[in-house]
Amino acid sequence: MIRFEHPLSERVRSFLRIEHLFNRFHAECERDNGPWAHHLALFTLFEIMECAARAELKLDILQELERQKKLLSSSRLTASEITLRHEELQKVAENLQGIQQKFGQHLRENEWLMAIKQRMLVPGGTSPFDLSSYYFWQQQSFEYRLADLHRWIATLMPTYHAINTLLNILRSNTRAVDCIATGGNYQHNSLAQNIHMLTIELDSNRHALPEVSANKYFTHIRFLSASQECARGRPITEDVPFKLIMSSFDPVVV
Repeated sequence: MIRFEHPLSERVRSFLRIEHLFNRFHAECERDNGPWAHHLALFTLFEIMECAARAELKLDILQELERQKKLLSSSRLTASEITLRHEELQKVAENLQGIQQKFGQHLRENEWLMAIKQRMLVPGGTSPFDLSSYYFWQQQSFEYRLADLHRWIATLMPTYHAINTLLNILRSNTRAVDCIATGGNYQHNSLAQNIHMLTIELDSNRHALPEVSANKYFTHIRFLSASQECARGRPITEDVPFKLIMSSFDPVVV
């Protein structure tokens, strides 16, 4: 089975992008196969800087964390589970608030890193003769480079942990419905206002990709064939069974 997540708000879209980049950063950090994995990890670090630089992001996260704490009283969790969840929410909020500087500011103040960031935008711009100091860093041991990467990402981690906590909540508050896209198309008149993300789960052997258009008034899912030859595959005309999973930040999905 394969799952495709479709955010229904710009906030959730930002959360998913940032989560994706952090996951990629950590995966590349741990690959001990020469300097190229750490080159990609550093490039991903620069992507995280740009993706999470929006000034309102921190406020959005803190407001949702606070709202989640208030929602605990109406949840179906046991008293001990509520206490643990409250402590988790409180901890990630305090850690995020503890970072006083602008997101990634310590990286922007590092001239060496910013020179590399600029050169990464130029095809072949990080060749050894262009950036000899970066080439020197790449020739250091795996442990040396990994320590630097962990040091550079450290003050960004509270943002990741807070977003990860909220996405775990979102993915746990779900309602799943078995559906069939007749002739490759599925339509639904409306979604509840508290739905923040749709997930389409289907058999990966079908080589099908969902194209989703959704708002509170109308939902349309069209399935296209997976193709590596063009940006969009051809529309699928046969019936496609799939599971539609509706996710919400609220305790109960209506």
